[in-house]
Amino acid sequence: MQSAATLRALAQVAASVLPRVPTRGPWKSSDVTTTWLTERLAKGVGSGAALLVAPLDGSSGTTDRRRIVVEWNDAAKEAGLPANLFIKSSPLTAKNRVMVGALDMAVNEVHFYNHAAASLKDVVPKAWFAFAGIGARFLIVLEDIVADGGHPYALADRCEIDHARGLIDAFADLHSQFWNSPRFTVDLGWARTWSRRPGYAVLKQFYSRGRAGALKLGRPEVTPAVRAVSAALDAHADSYYREFEAGPLTLLHGDSHLGNTFTTGDGRSGLLDWQVVWQGPGLREVSYWMTTGLEPDMRRAYESELLERYLEGLRAGGVPDVPSYDNAFQRYRLFSAEAWDATAMTINWPGLQAEENAEASWRRACVAVEDLDTAALLNGLC
Repeated sequence: MQSAATLRALAQVAASVLPRVPTRGPWKSSDVTTTWLTERLAKGVGSGAALLVAPLDGSSGTTDRRRIVVEWNDAAKEAGLPANLFIKSSPLTAKNRVMVGALDMAVNEVHFYNHAAASLKDVVPKAWFAFAGIGARFLIVLEDIVADGGHPYALADRCEIDHARGLIDAFADLHSQFWNSPRFTVDLGWARTWSRRPGYAVLKQFYSRGRAGALKLGRPEVTPAVRAVSAALDAHADSYYREFEAGPLTLLHGDSHLGNTFTTGDGRSGLLDWQVVWQGPGLREVSYWMTTGLEPDMRRAYESELLERYLEGLRAGGVPDVPSYDNAFQRYRLFSAEAWDATAMTINWPGLQAEENAEASWRRACVAVEDLDTAALLNGLC
């Protein structure tokens, strides 16, 4: 199974470096024309039609992101078709396409919106269209949360406590709905466990090279405790990664950093960018977010409260085997190593995140693994 996943990842990498590949669907924001919108979004609306498409703003990185305004005719307006849309599409550079393609990130996100998002209406944006081809060519059309009064966060932003609590509630909602779900053997079979994910072997190499490269940069954040975490990951990576498959397992967002979160106009907290969805332990997600997204002073002040809130949210969601606080805190500490590893990769690989965002998450994660004595837990693994 893993050899098949590796072969698929290599094929995706090969397609990703090409400037164009044959695909049966749209894969760039310019494909979203009035004709396309009429055929796709206004299908079944009788005489509904898009009359004009105008760009607002956008940015590029791991994916290309654009906001647009659509003028619809009266029939389409009466049917409730949206005037504002957010377009996610293929990365503009081969370097970023390689990562997205190797890890099936676009395929994952399309699967999520097409098969799992319906029950999570309070914590995800509405998807109007989602398609993925090969070589990281894809297109997803989402509601524009900004136009609806929402606020997307950047990693460099400071997360205040109300948003932190809202995100904990969102994680508890997501995880309790899919806790040990039988759907993982049916319609959610695409959500693989850690070592069965597409591109797993490639990801291990990304992480290994990322942490080695980050430590060579002479950064002031690299304390002896940080070096100890890196050394422990080098020594115990396989044992550590087995912890990501120790049940109970649930559906994870997978890349739950602050920059993939938002607040709605009515104050709820939600999650964006479902490209790294996989099946794993819920506390991995909580740790990944808290250690990279919270400023050290806030994390230290509120981490116990937030962990307790998460566990209570699982109980309220009907989870039968909620861990004790002490057990949860140990897992939270252990999983912070992978959160740090992910930030090291962004430091070593400029362009995956805007510089200020990569710097913020790296700094927070370095402080966190020292505060939490994460190296000691890693070195205790067999």
